Amino acid sequence: MDSLTQAVLGAAIGEVTLGKKLGWKAVLWGAFFGTLPDLDVLVSPFLDEAARLRWHRGISHSILVMILAPLLLAKPLAFLHREREVTFKNAAWMIFWVWSTHVIIDVFTTYGTQIYEPFSDARASTNTFFIIDPLFTLPLLIGIIAVLFFPKESGRRRKTIYSAVGISTLYVLFSFMMKFWALGQVKVQAAQDIPGGKVIAVSATPMNTILWRGLIESEQGYFVTYWSPFDEGPAHYDFTAKNPGLITPFNGEELMESLKWFSRGAWAAKKSPDGTISFIDMRFGEIRDQKSGTLRHIFQWGLNKKTDGTFQAVMNRPKELNIKPALSLIWKRMWGQRREWEDF
Repeated sequence: MDSLTQAVLGAAIGEVTLGKKLGWKAVLWGAFFGTLPDLDVLVSPFLDEAARLRWHRGISHSILVMILAPLLLAKPLAFLHREREVTFKNAAWMIFWVWSTHVIIDVFTTYGTQIYEPFSDARASTNTFFIIDPLFTLPLLIGIIAVLFFPKESGRRRKTIYSAVGISTLYVLFSFMMKFWALGQVKVQAAQDIPGGKVIAVSATPMNTILWRGLIESEQGYFVTYWSPFDEGPAHYDFTAKNPGLITPFNGEELMESLKWFSRGAWAAKKSPDGTISFIDMRFGEIRDQKSGTLRHIFQWGLNKKTDGTFQAVMNRPKELNIKPALSLIWKRMWGQRREWEDF
């Protein structure tokens, strides 16, 4: 999830676990430890592209570090607040729950999290959340701001933070319910429309859990469809051919194997008119660019071999992208308004 969400979630857990003892300092410590796992990005500039893909949400987000971090960091925290009678156990539980909720909420996203490191580099993800979702973050943020106006011993302070955490937790449960509903609907429709097709992912779309993206794999390529409970009429599909032959010259390269690993096998290749070959991670969504009238895949890399024979993959980021119209289309599509969406 985004940094604000992780900080606010950590702050809320800090308040729940140590608020009675530390007051506003528990909120600050929670925000700090809630952000700490994502500081793995500070190492990224010193890594090559292949290592960077494997590093982020790697060992720092593992179950192993989830357990080790409290054991290593609790003693200094307890010593720092010994006058408030913060014990090693108190500090360890706070750090454990803050670190754990950070990892768990990241698992909910499509990007995936290597929770089994260093024993396995498999990525876990449930695809139930987009990386930014205000309906999850806002109750926590409002709750954190509100508790700062109450004394740390106040019963109203406890009720406020528990209510905020409870509302966000209910939203998480709602997202899973919607995911299972969407998965069932996409599977039924795909079975009718795409003989031999296999639904390999159903994931939440930007900033909501109403509209869901279904990814169906066939022998030739991938079909993408979107489903909302407000839809009427037959499903619409966008098709992307696999084109595995396009990346044959790059097979065996470390970076190429890292790209395949990162995409968990759900990838396609595309050749543009200028001859550039792109590697597309099909798990992630598309942006409907109204200016050009085209679909732009979010996660794609341009591939080339330099004159010295080395392989290069550069992530293709849109130079110009107007987010407001794209979000407006998503909003309309959420409520079943499909015409503009399906014109692409």
